[in-house]
Amino acid sequence: MTIKQLKSIVQKEKFHPTILSFFINNNFLIRKSIRKAIIKNSKHLKGALLDFGCGTKPYKKLFLNVDNYIGVDYKIEGREESQKTVDFFYDGKVIPFKNQEFDSILSTEVLEHVFNIEEILSELNRVLKINGHALITTPFMWEEHEMPYDFARYTTPALEYLYQKHGFEIIHNHKTGNQIEVIFQFAINYFKNIIPKFALKQLLLVPFIFVFNVLGMIFSFILPTDKTAYFNNVFVLKKINNLD
Repeated sequence: MTIKQLKSIVQKEKFHPTILSFFINNNFLIRKSIRKAIIKNSKHLKGALLDFGCGTKPYKKLFLNVDNYIGVDYKIEGREESQKTVDFFYDGKVIPFKNQEFDSILSTEVLEHVFNIEEILSELNRVLKINGHALITTPFMWEEHEMPYDFARYTTPALEYLYQKHGFEIIHNHKTGNQIEVIFQFAINYFKNIIPKFALKQLLLVPFIFVFNVLGMIFSFILPTDKTAYFNNVFVLKKINNLD
């Protein structure tokens, strides 16, 4: 197996975890719940879809009712390889499409990477048709990531306020993960961060990733769960009015 093939497997497991992810995906507990939430709510997105902050478009294949799938992202120097699948780049302020061009919007793990969240939500409102739907996931209990472009964390009430302020009705929202899974996820993060970088680091991490992934799943199943600490907020929104 070539290095390129190995990287392809790791990339796939990052967003679409299988049993292999128990051993190699240090964010397995987070990613499995995001994928499950996207699959559950994918039925709301139809027609022309804008994937805002699309990256490599990892969830494109999950949307079966979409006629046209367009990915937009912010161009970052040094990430040309990972942004090859981006259809259009935006300048951080204006999404380069006309008013009410899209029937649906998907945005996964993006809003924590923008300082001007209110401007961005206004732009998402602008390009979405009236009664169009948006599916947005946003992290709450995550370690800092994609540095130095990780800027914020939002609670559920904060997101409810922001979405409603910018012309969206909340159709559905829920939290992924729970306090038990968060504890074991951060245990994995701890070992990942303290082990120095070297060629075989990923191999050395395998036992820690496996043990804490399994324990997180088991204890989350058998113990009472608490949602005051959780991984992500998942919102399904409907645009109910244009902003002036």
